[in-house]
Amino acid sequence: MHVAGTPRAVEVIAAMRARRSGTLTVTIGTGCCESTAPFLYEDFWPGPDQAPVGEVAGVTVYAPEYLRSMYPGDDGVILDVAEEIGESLSVETELGIRLILRGADFDSSAEPQVCAVPADRQAVQRRVVGELPEALRGVRLR
Repeated sequence: MHVAGTPRAVEVIAAMRARRSGTLTVTIGTGCCESTAPFLYEDFWPGPDQAPVGEVAGVTVYAPEYLRSMYPGDDGVILDVAEEIGESLSVETELGIRLILRGADFDSSAEPQVCAVPADRQAVQRRVVGELPEALRGVRLR
């Protein structure tokens, strides 16, 4: 698997390296909500299935075996930037942007960036019951 970065992705990752004191890594294919969305983490510990697949702006990019097997040899993806914010723990969201993947022959920039919401919203609404434990109240994620 091969991973390359656009000039904008290189710029963003370099900016985050200047802002953060820890070791930065990019991981793809591990997101719970966006599946293969790339995440830029500080002091991330890759799991046993993660292996380096490239480097962008001096930051190692990791991917799990299932994703690496989908891109044999020099096949791969391009790390790019969407100039919009997404819900993510990825550190570049501090800049009001998010990392995305593009394929060599595919550009999803014209695709809708929101999910369709059913007309009957009450059918999908669930009520949260309970509260956070005292130890987690006021915790700030960075």
